[in-house]
Amino acid sequence: MISRALVGCLVLVHLAACSSSSSEEPEGTGGAGSSSTQVGSSSGTGGAPAGSTSTSSAGSTAASAGSTAASSGSAGGGGSSGEGCSRDIRIPTTAELMANPKMPDPFTFLDGTKVTSKADWACRRKEISLLAQEFIYGKNPGEPESVEATYSGGTLDITVSNGGRSIELSVSIRAASGGGGGPTPAIFSIGASAPAGVATIDYGSVGEKLAKSTGSQGRRAPSGLFYDLYPDHRSTGSLMAWAWGASRVIDALEKTTGHNIDTTKLSALGCSRNGKEAGVIGLFDERIALVAAQSPGSGLASGWRPAQAEKSAGANVQTASQIYGEENWMGDAFEAFGNSNVSKLPIDQHEVLALAWPRPLIIMEGTNDGWNCPKCVYTTMKYTQLIYEALGSRDYLGFPHPNHGHCAQSGTFATQYYDAFVNRFLKGQDVETADLFTDSFTFDAAQWQDGDIPTLD
Repeated sequence: MISRALVGCLVLVHLAACSSSSSEEPEGTGGAGSSSTQVGSSSGTGGAPAGSTSTSSAGSTAASAGSTAASSGSAGGGGSSGEGCSRDIRIPTTAELMANPKMPDPFTFLDGTKVTSKADWACRRKEISLLAQEFIYGKNPGEPESVEATYSGGTLDITVSNGGRSIELSVSIRAASGGGGGPTPAIFSIGASAPAGVATIDYGSVGEKLAKSTGSQGRRAPSGLFYDLYPDHRSTGSLMAWAWGASRVIDALEKTTGHNIDTTKLSALGCSRNGKEAGVIGLFDERIALVAAQSPGSGLASGWRPAQAEKSAGANVQTASQIYGEENWMGDAFEAFGNSNVSKLPIDQHEVLALAWPRPLIIMEGTNDGWNCPKCVYTTMKYTQLIYEALGSRDYLGFPHPNHGHCAQSGTFATQYYDAFVNRFLKGQDVETADLFTDSFTFDAAQWQDGDIPTLD
């Protein structure tokens, strides 16, 4: 049993140092990731590299989140949410959205139907995924026409082709420390270090080539290999573009041998901007076995409505309006939900985070990280915990929320939280993860909870 009485230095000894910026905009400090020999280029044709172990994956259409009928198509980038759901899902237009000051009920479909079972939840997850793509992150184009890959000497070379266009990616992979034996778990590292026994997929530089960051210097025209391959997805934000790219890396890992990675035991990890990226990667690909992020704040773990309420009360926190203008992280459609219009957003981040279920989810934040709005993050995580409880998986959700600042956590307390999740869910060890949740504030259900929490069979 892990002691919950520890209150010393908190969170994640495994992460590399991540500097923070001024109190006004600390989120802009997350770098592109650790250094590696990663390269990417685009080309007009997509021949398979010599010795490729596979040629193509079945092509599928983009998630049709913006259409009036979204009953078909992928709800993610590979291993998508809601697979097997045959329910017709109609996504409203922005003009049709109604204001709701509370955080929307996760257990009610847009058409008013209630979620009464875990089977219903599969379709609700699909609806949430489509809504998140339509109104928050931008659409994920799903599987391309082909993914070709070879692995040799620690490098995974990938060619992705679609619609007569091709891009090339090169991903550095480092074996698990103290490995040996059979295939090991692995993390997509975005400026993070893997725990012992876990391999590292250096993804930071790859993501930066797919969708280039502006360094928090304002929103600009999108650029990068993702947009070269999908010029009709320029309204998709970089967070979703990075998630799509990670899915292609998983495709490539599944198609190759020699890397000694167990592709059923994957996670992604990063802090600040990199934490947003790691979280979105996990949420939109079911093949990520453990969804995790450190200090992601707005864009992942901070509720949009609570953040706007805190801002209106005088707090200096990141809101929907600010994050949209800071970078290209969010999709173009998200601009409509700045300031008072945030109440028209048909979902909030507690529902987005619940896309992780039935997989484990751990979000690591700090109560001294003012820009990330600690109270907003707590509100979001507590509502997410209620969803996990309704689904019978309370011990699959972790939330260390110590008295530390942005990306400043370290020490035994955090290691016991994060390592417990890695050891249980990636390494298969018999480790206790029940109640690893910091109640740092009081959840104001009267203000934010919209509807009752059912018990689902």
